[in-house]
Amino acid sequence: METCIKAGRKALFIVLAVLLTVTAFSPSVMANNGNGNGGQGEGSGEGPKRAVQEVTVLDETNFEVEFDKTYPQGIAIERMIDVSITTSEGEELQPELTNYEVNADNRSEVQVTHDADLSETAGELDVNGVTAAFDFLPEEEEPAGPTIADVRGEELETEQTLTGTVTAHFEEGGQTNMYVQDETAAILVRGSGLGDSYNIGDKVTFTGELNEFRDMIQLLVEDSELVEASHGLIEPEMVDASFFDQEMDDVQAKLIEIEDVSVLDNVGFNDFNAEDGAGNDFLVLGQFSDVMENTSYDSIVGVVNYHFNELKLMPRNNDDLIEDASVTRPVRAAPETGQVAAGTKVTLSSATEEAEIYYTLDGSEPSEEAELYTEPIVIDEAVTVKAVAVSDGLEPSEVREFTYTIQPEAGDVQIYDIQGSSHISPYEDTAVREVPGIVTHTENSAFYFQSEESDGDVNTSEGIFVYLPNHGVSTGDEVHVSGTVTEWEEDGFDGNDDLTTTQITGSEVQVVSEGNDLPDPIVIGEDRDIPEELVADPESYDIYDPDTFDAENNALDFYESLEGMLVEIPGQVTVTGPQKYDELTVISEEWDVENRTDSGGVYLEESEFDAELNTEIMFVNAPRNTVAKTGDYFEEAVTGVMSYNFGNFKLEPVDGGFPELMDGGNERRDETTIDFEEDKLTVATYNVENYYPGVSSEKTERLANSMANELDAPDIITLVEVMDNDGTTDSGNTEADESYQTLIDEIRDQGGPQYAFTDVAPVDGMDGGIPGGNIRVGHIYRTDRVELADDSTADATEAVQIGENGELSHGTGFIDPENEAFQNSRKPVVSEFIFKGESVYVIGNHWNSKRGDLAPYGMEQPPVQGSREQRMEIAEVVGGFVEELNQKADDPNVVVLGDFNDFPWSPPVETMVEMGDLYNAIYELPRSEQYTYNYNGSSQSLDSIVVSEHLQSGLDVDAMAINSEFMETHGRASDHDPIMVQLEVPDIDPDYDMGDVTPPEITFVDDELNENPRIEMTAGEEFTVPEVTAVDDVDGDITDQVEVTNNVDPDSAGTYTVRYEAADEAGNRGQLTLTVVVQSDADALEELANGSFEEWEDGLPVGWYGEASNTAMSRVNQSDDSFDGEYAVQLERDNTSHQRFTTEAYRMEEGAVYEVTFQVKGTGEIRNAMYAPGYHGNNYSNYSGYTVLEDSDWQEVTWEYEAPGNGEAEIIFSVRNTSGEHLLVDQVEVEKE
Repeated sequence: METCIKAGRKALFIVLAVLLTVTAFSPSVMANNGNGNGGQGEGSGEGPKRAVQEVTVLDETNFEVEFDKTYPQGIAIERMIDVSITTSEGEELQPELTNYEVNADNRSEVQVTHDADLSETAGELDVNGVTAAFDFLPEEEEPAGPTIADVRGEELETEQTLTGTVTAHFEEGGQTNMYVQDETAAILVRGSGLGDSYNIGDKVTFTGELNEFRDMIQLLVEDSELVEASHGLIEPEMVDASFFDQEMDDVQAKLIEIEDVSVLDNVGFNDFNAEDGAGNDFLVLGQFSDVMENTSYDSIVGVVNYHFNELKLMPRNNDDLIEDASVTRPVRAAPETGQVAAGTKVTLSSATEEAEIYYTLDGSEPSEEAELYTEPIVIDEAVTVKAVAVSDGLEPSEVREFTYTIQPEAGDVQIYDIQGSSHISPYEDTAVREVPGIVTHTENSAFYFQSEESDGDVNTSEGIFVYLPNHGVSTGDEVHVSGTVTEWEEDGFDGNDDLTTTQITGSEVQVVSEGNDLPDPIVIGEDRDIPEELVADPESYDIYDPDTFDAENNALDFYESLEGMLVEIPGQVTVTGPQKYDELTVISEEWDVENRTDSGGVYLEESEFDAELNTEIMFVNAPRNTVAKTGDYFEEAVTGVMSYNFGNFKLEPVDGGFPELMDGGNERRDETTIDFEEDKLTVATYNVENYYPGVSSEKTERLANSMANELDAPDIITLVEVMDNDGTTDSGNTEADESYQTLIDEIRDQGGPQYAFTDVAPVDGMDGGIPGGNIRVGHIYRTDRVELADDSTADATEAVQIGENGELSHGTGFIDPENEAFQNSRKPVVSEFIFKGESVYVIGNHWNSKRGDLAPYGMEQPPVQGSREQRMEIAEVVGGFVEELNQKADDPNVVVLGDFNDFPWSPPVETMVEMGDLYNAIYELPRSEQYTYNYNGSSQSLDSIVVSEHLQSGLDVDAMAINSEFMETHGRASDHDPIMVQLEVPDIDPDYDMGDVTPPEITFVDDELNENPRIEMTAGEEFTVPEVTAVDDVDGDITDQVEVTNNVDPDSAGTYTVRYEAADEAGNRGQLTLTVVVQSDADALEELANGSFEEWEDGLPVGWYGEASNTAMSRVNQSDDSFDGEYAVQLERDNTSHQRFTTEAYRMEEGAVYEVTFQVKGTGEIRNAMYAPGYHGNNYSNYSGYTVLEDSDWQEVTWEYEAPGNGEAEIIFSVRNTSGEHLLVDQVEVEKE
């Protein structure tokens, strides 16, 4: 019986074992939503009932389940649970369970392994309806420094460091505006060469000064470092127009996208009104994209720019303008097309999510049959990537092409390789690394350096300019420079098509060694000779073709081949024109230039081609406010580096390369070579350079003195560039009667005769020149020597007609003013004068300027003088008028004169001469005296007096070089010299009676004033206008007709004039002037008090901070770091615009020369001037040159000032660019010489 029971148990166990084995390998039945057979936390209906109570995710492939009961032995896990995974991206996963293990200590807990690797993902794991969250995303690195939001909140003008990802960059003003963003905010960073160093998607750290430009916060970059190339493109934030209503820090510089945009209209420049889908307004800035008005866009992407006080969405390029959202967005590449280092990885992407990218590298068009982009493309050789993006449900994108070349290896490229034998570098837009050379000259944000050895090719330069702010190098350093080669268009005139300067926009400089000898300079005239012609063969020359580049025969190429190099002009070096724009024009006496003026200048010679210049004349940059005139000279050589701007190559002197300038002895003439003769007529032309009553009194006095005394009062003076009464004020007024009368009155004051004037007021704004000025040509004439044949004047649009016998329809009028030849130019004015009974026709001219002519040293060769075409048309009109006059009158006496803006040999002037049977009087002078103007160092004649051929007999000529060779400080009154002729007019009546032409005589009742018409008084004293009498030789006593103009302010120091005038019945005007000097009761200037800054009150030094001070009082501080004594004054101005700190007012004495000496130290720039109310036109004298200090010890500065009159003056200290301890000033002393 027992045996049977044992056998039965054995059979039962076998059956159970089989059943368990079968059920263990049976597939589990998955219920909807992972809920087993529908019960919460239950598995399939075929397994034992167990409820899931808790799920814990252990790692990327394991999780733990806790059941409500022990896990049944031998039951497969798939029978017990249903598992699903949902990622944070919305992806649904059904993982396969690959293993499980029951916890031996607690059999209700089971660890399960699955095949879905959850690395770098986040989401939710669902087990029978019980969920557990997981997050295996890579942890964001904590920023190394403050966030962008932190930096935006910092104080301006402080140094900050930030890290962010580049979203956009643009080149503006020679620097890169780069937009950078992190998780907190965005910001604009600005610096040189950033666009060449970093690409969109790069993660970069920037250090610089936090600043703002028109309320746009920006970081002015001083240093930067790449953290990670192609870190990842930041996707734009999807917003609507209400985004712009947020706080500035939440908006500025961010990359955003607005959908359903309607661009309405262009409101000016690149601004467009736009609306979003809800009708909210905003502005789109189309500065870098082709935004179209009246256009709908599915969306627009861009960065937010705060531009002219308004927030604007600024698309980065045309890809940001999405007109059709049904098309896959095009492929983007980072880095973009360009030169890259070997091994660079190029990342492709599309703004369309989940788009697939296909590409080719063999130049073929990509399709879905091409290579699928799955990882960055490694660039090891020059290649063109063509790529297309495709996406389900959308049209494929357009094909994009990205071309890459490989950067040269570090140190392989030399400066002469970069410069090449051409005007455009063969390495343009190429990144170069570790280019070697020696620093030859430094500037604030740049430096020049030069190869130690030459390549022996005269066509290539061994020097180059490097733009790199905060470079930190010094002259003599051996350096290795890395950066991008660019062709930079320097400052220049509009439309001149200037040459470009080959430069390296630096990204890095390494100092290898210091204190090295500089390369030997190229000595002009010894090592190299300047070609005489700009281009020897202009017809076949191509500035873009290196094969036509010839530095030995073309002056244009000669100077280009020296670009950036050390160059020496051997002494003696002579100045050929007055200093202008802080530049000198010079030649070396060792070059034996033949076309010289008597004063040491160089005159311009006729050229076969349009490019009329003296190639030997070189420009030298001079220290600010250098005083120089034609003929001054340097005894020693001038040495510098060759630069270029405003259409000319210019030598920038290096340290010690600008020796002492010597006075060449050239002096203004004070009298004409023409002797007055009663029966001869003198006629002059004088360009008075934008004259009107508002110019400085010095200019009026100088012009009047020239006419009354130096020219000996010519009978007729044709004045050029007379402006209307209110000058540059655009009031609509065109009358110039006050302009003429102011000058005429001053001529009388200077001892000259009585003049009258005649002109035609032009149509407002139609004759060119300074806007509002209405410049014109007019005549002033001596009323005691000549008279108008007819007092009538034609209006501005009425042409003077010539009668059958040569009589004019009006005494004064324009020649054919409606002719298109005179568009935006002055109309010739003709007047018929009577000299001793004979008619003389005087035609005044001011032909259109040379504005628009191309610079000789420019990209377009040969340079075209486009303005000459209009002058040719004018010449034909004037020549035709004289031709008609010759036909109708019997040998008319014609004088055509003025500023022709062209040379005597020029086709326009010669055409007029030939048509009118005329003769150019300037040819009567020796060749070395035929000039009235100086341009770019060449003495030349733009002014001429052309007369009827029969007047050549007895002709005398004088071109008075009293202006063009000099600066204002030498007495210059205009930029042109006057030129005068004396004529033997045929058939005159020596006894011709002009009637009453003698003006009344006005005299003081007090005889002492007649001997010395001057009164001196002290401010505050009473002043009474002295009495006078007036007697006329015909009308008798006319004292009751005297008019008095009195501007004397007896309470204010200064020099004043009382003017007495009276007119007789014939219209002759007599005048008398009295000078009244009101002396200041202030201390004399040489008695300056508290110049040692020992006395202080209310935070300011006693006796300082005068009326002209404009620096903030908080920037004037007491310092105990003194030169001598206890205190000095500290002046602070830490930007590039200067501010003034002045003394209180002191008394100055007319003609006295004051020497001001002071001690200064610190870091910054300082210069001086004098504030003298009533003088210098605007009350401020010319400034001295800046003294630049760099953390210096005390040094002494001295400058001089000549008082223009009696009055009061304040000494000005002008400072800028200070830093550190700023500038300390002490021991100010004044000595009257």
